[in-house]
Amino acid sequence: MTDPSVPAVIQTVDVALRSYFLSPVSEPHLTIPDEFHEAIRGLKVSKARGLNGIRNRALKHLHKRAVSLLARIFNAVLRTHLFPQMLKHASVISILNPGKDPALPSSYRPISLLDTIGKLF
Repeated sequence: MTDPSVPAVIQTVDVALRSYFLSPVSEPHLTIPDEFHEAIRGLKVSKARGLNGIRNRALKHLHKRAVSLLARIFNAVLRTHLFPQMLKHASVISILNPGKDPALPSSYRPISLLDTIGKLF
């Protein structure tokens, strides 16, 4: 094993870190409203709504201006690397496994319901 206190190892790590931090950051792939609208069109209306209560059917009927604004928000998230806290939360429900005893906690499986907007992102 290499001793991390050896000057050659320190220099190698220092060069690697400097190279990493000086390399240009790649630009994120930004979305356009048409691309976002296409993703909304592919949503299934029968899926459960997330914590924000917005159903997929409502998203499918958004005006072009609203779709454009959501695309701008998504692009801002990509540029700043700051994902909104409200989209990080999920509602967890328990589903009874078929043929299992409902009195046992191990008979259930958890399902996380996420906001559709976060899933679209």
